[in-house]
Amino acid sequence: MGDLDATVIAGVTARGYRRAASGTGPWDQFVVPVRDRITSFQGRAATFITPGRAAVGQKILALHNATASSILVDVRRITASLMGTVAKAVTVVPPVIRVHRFTAIPTNGTALGKVALDTSQSSNSAVTAWGDASADGTGSGTTLTITIPASSNIEQIYAPRIITAVGEVGAFRASFLDEQDITLRALEGVCIFLDQAVVTTGNPATDRWIATVDWEEYTRP
Repeated sequence: MGDLDATVIAGVTARGYRRAASGTGPWDQFVVPVRDRITSFQGRAATFITPGRAAVGQKILALHNATASSILVDVRRITASLMGTVAKAVTVVPPVIRVHRFTAIPTNGTALGKVALDTSQSSNSAVTAWGDASADGTGSGTTLTITIPASSNIEQIYAPRIITAVGEVGAFRASFLDEQDITLRALEGVCIFLDQAVVTTGNPATDRWIATVDWEEYTRP
C-alpha cells in the first residue's frame, strides 16, 4: 500500500489508498458500509392461549401490512407451540403447521397488541397483528379468516400428538424463518395456518396453541 491520499475529482472528494508510492498513482477507494434502511420499529406480538377448532383448518396468528403502506416489514421469526390435551389414535393425522404469505386483508379474529423491543419506537398504524382468541382459553367469536393464495406456503411442520396420556410429554415449539427474513410490502401479510384438510379430528377444541411473531418496520433511504 502507498500513501494515504485525498484527491478532488470534479468537485467530489475521493478518499483512498494509493496503489503505488508515487503521489500520482492510481488509488483504491475506501469501502464504507452503509445501512440500507431506516428502522422505525422493532417489535413482537403474541397470541392469547388459543383453543383448537376441531372440524376446520385454523389460522392462529397473522401479521399484515396495509394497502398503500409507506413502510416495509421484515418478518424475522414466527413461533408456534402446542399443549395437547387428548390422546389421539396413531391413525389420526395431526394438523400441518404452515406459514403462508397472503395478499388479502384479514377479517374477524382478534387484534393483538404490538410490543416494542425499544420503548422509544412506535409501530406504524399500517401494521396489524391478529389472533384467533379473544382471551386466554377463549376462541374469537368468529374465527380469524384469511384467503390463502395457491403456492404461498413458506415453511411447514407436522404438529405433535399424544399417542397415550402416560408419562411426561415434552414441550413443543416450532420456529420458522430462522434462516431468512421475508419482506411484506403493501397489502401483504404472513400467517400461521393449522391445516388439517386430510383428517379433521387432529385439532380438538381442548388443545391449546400459542404463537408469536417478530418483525422490523423500515423505509429505504
